[in-house]
Amino acid sequence: MRYEARHSATRGWYVVSDEGHLAHVPDPDTYHLRAALFERREDAERCAAELSRLGQLS
Repeated sequence: MRYEARHSATRGWYVVSDEGHLAHVPDPDTYHLRAALFERREDAERCAAELSRLGQLS
């Protein structure tokens, strides 16, 4: 599965799968899953790249 970073005026930066689903990632403080929403483009792109890399390993 591939992931990409996208931007929305209302959401900011977020990560979606190639199937159109919003990605969920562990919160760094609580480790509970949260929507992959980011303030910075760089963070969203890094997340998308890592999720895509992990998806290719399985």
